[in-house]
Amino acid sequence: MAETPNRANGAATAPPVLPPLYRSLAPLAPERHRALRLRQAGYGVAAGANAIPLAAEEFPLAARSLPIVFGAQAPHLPAALTSLAANNNLFVGSDGAWRAGAYVPAYLRRLPFYPVRAGAGSDQMVLCIDTQAPQVSESEGEPLFDAEAKPTPVLDRALAFAKSVEEAMLRTRAITDRLNLLGLLKPAVVQFPHQGKPMRIDGFFAVDRPALAALPAETLAELRDRGWLEAIYAHLLSLAGLPELARSLPQPG
Repeated sequence: MAETPNRANGAATAPPVLPPLYRSLAPLAPERHRALRLRQAGYGVAAGANAIPLAAEEFPLAARSLPIVFGAQAPHLPAALTSLAANNNLFVGSDGAWRAGAYVPAYLRRLPFYPVRAGAGSDQMVLCIDTQAPQVSESEGEPLFDAEAKPTPVLDRALAFAKSVEEAMLRTRAITDRLNLLGLLKPAVVQFPHQGKPMRIDGFFAVDRPALAALPAETLAELRDRGWLEAIYAHLLSLAGLPELARSLPQPG
């Protein structure tokens, strides 16, 4: 996307806001991207991201290795924490590899693709690509289009996965809106001993245990039947991982 703002009637137009970790986005088209290939490039692009967007369906798996919190700003969407320090990701090594055995959020696995709706209210999704992503190459990796400019199986799988992640994120937005409407999402504080002193972690939202326990039986049954209770408890259990992240903070001077 152009870096220089467009001007109309003398007024500057702000450049489009890109999703986190994306450097550019353009609709994928064989006439423009026929030479592109998809290669394994690790997750170095996320080395400075201390929070990664997460879908509710990922909570049970992600909770085993990543603390899960809800954003402090509305609409309070969830994210997996990778560090308690800004511009730092403890799960990405110097070689760009993700920590062995730790869950890799689908948001990262979807790179360099991103689905965008064709228009307001449209159900049609247009697959876009970040041509500046390290996974994109013209010299190595699997081709996205064949000799006849038709999508290869690699691209078909990428499109299916990108759409599935987007659908999961939309369901997560609905879940988050419902939890907020029920009064379950509240500012949270976690305290624990760290290097011989008490440490306080705040600045995020979490499901409030007393509010959850006070829900009417029929509301709890609704959350259970929708499969949301599993995600809620996975989120709450994951917060026990905050002290582990704190151990990597610099020693106080």
